[in-house]
Amino acid sequence: MIEQEKIQEINRQTDIVALISQYVTLRKVGKNYRALCPFHAEKNPSFYVNPDKRIFYCFGCKKGGSAINFLMEYEKLDFPDAVRRLAKNLGIEIDTTKGLKYKDIYDVNEFACQFYSSTLTRAIGKRGQNYIRERNIDVNRVREFRLGYAPTSGGLVTFMRQKGIAIDKLHRAGLVSQNHEIFRDRLIFPIFNLSGRVIGFGGRGIDDYIQPKYLNSPETPLFKKGGVLYGLYQAKESMRKKAEAILVEGYFDLLSLFQSGIMNVCAPLGTSLTEKQSMLISRFAKRVNILFDGDLSGIKAALRSIGLLIDAQVDVYVTSLPKGLDPDTFINQRGAAELNDLLGSASDFFHFYRKSVKTDSMEQEIALIKDLIQIVGNIQDPIKYDRYLKYISHVFDIPLERIEKAMVQKKDVQTPTPKRPLSTEEKLMAMILNASEHFHHAKDILSPEDFGQENIVRLYKKLLKDEKFDVYELSNGVDERLREKLFAVVIKEEPVPEQAYLESVMRFKNRVVEKRIRQKITEARKNGDEKALANYQKELNDLKRKMLNIKSH
Repeated sequence: MIEQEKIQEINRQTDIVALISQYVTLRKVGKNYRALCPFHAEKNPSFYVNPDKRIFYCFGCKKGGSAINFLMEYEKLDFPDAVRRLAKNLGIEIDTTKGLKYKDIYDVNEFACQFYSSTLTRAIGKRGQNYIRERNIDVNRVREFRLGYAPTSGGLVTFMRQKGIAIDKLHRAGLVSQNHEIFRDRLIFPIFNLSGRVIGFGGRGIDDYIQPKYLNSPETPLFKKGGVLYGLYQAKESMRKKAEAILVEGYFDLLSLFQSGIMNVCAPLGTSLTEKQSMLISRFAKRVNILFDGDLSGIKAALRSIGLLIDAQVDVYVTSLPKGLDPDTFINQRGAAELNDLLGSASDFFHFYRKSVKTDSMEQEIALIKDLIQIVGNIQDPIKYDRYLKYISHVFDIPLERIEKAMVQKKDVQTPTPKRPLSTEEKLMAMILNASEHFHHAKDILSPEDFGQENIVRLYKKLLKDEKFDVYELSNGVDERLREKLFAVVIKEEPVPEQAYLESVMRFKNRVVEKRIRQKITEARKNGDEKALANYQKELNDLKRKMLNIKSH
């Protein structure tokens, strides 16, 4: 959404040391600066900042990248917001719409949102107005959600035609199916991405006989139901300030809380919470308070969500509502003050889990203990991890040593294979990235076909396409494991001198050529082609002399 040249300009002009110094205490160590990592708990500093390469990297948690990446990670900003903040600091103006992918679908969604919102305010939207009034929602207090109404008679296609938008674009945006408008006689909830653009819609049937009661847009290039949360765009700033997210189940639950001043609230889109949604929440909040319905289905939904949220490394609490009440009903009957009191007395996930899972036999209790051990095993904070192991020990009267032994056995089973050292190709790529001023030598000698690793091939093509490619750009679109390896080398090693750079590139190229010649020799022998064999052998001998000449230097 933002021009690549602008992003490069912002990264190059930003003093990454000055930026990161606002958040952590950096100490100069050689050419780098070092600190305790702000992204994970550690006793010995493993977080480095390289001012020349304009990158940071932690050898402990493996997080690294540019000034933009640091701001995204530390302040929990999305990419456009991080770029905007740095651009503002530098006095650089940016256009977030130029080159926007799927701009045509964004435009269709925006026009559709305008149509539905406008309809809600007119006589044709009276059914929608009455329904909102019945649900005690004040449109003016939730104006940023841009609620709308889809008339029984339709009208979206006609409206779009007047705007010069063909029906095939409505199909692509998921607003029309087989030339019929998907949303009719429904209250409309526009769904926003983190940049505030409309990417899809939810619709609630005005009458209960309309089925399904709730209907979402079908999946489109912009809208993936399991990867977005309703209200997150409107709530993200409040979540950041409070470091807490309140998770509810439905649209009206969210709107009732929001208009009552509880704004750090979001909701999955009518389905169980997904891993992607959990990770999204963790970008903005360190703690999640699950506020689902007080019935059996609400309790089950909360139980399913706990493991996903723990995996996303957030603290999980659950607020239990009285049986038969949902957040919308509760706040309308008892008020925001009482709900806030209830939220403040939320149970941590452990006690909620234990209370909610019924155990009528020894086998069920053992299954419950194993579930809790599995959930606790994914907690990375050592203090919290220790605390919950002691909970399990105390509550179930199991010696701590036995639980720890079970955890060790579990870890032994899941121990990942040790990381492989850098391959020859990875070492060469690290050297190339570390001395970009000599890249013309690599460009003259090497082609993408000289590399065997697919991730290296893609990266080298990027370099050929953009010779101004900087190391910090590894953060975008480069294989994660490769990025970790390259950052670890580049941030600590000095660039090699030009002659050594040239010789390394030539040695690599000659080894590639040698391998190709040997393959041809094998093929010639197999075919009994003596003439070709003699020619290839001569090529190989000439190459060996050339390689010896390089080594002698």
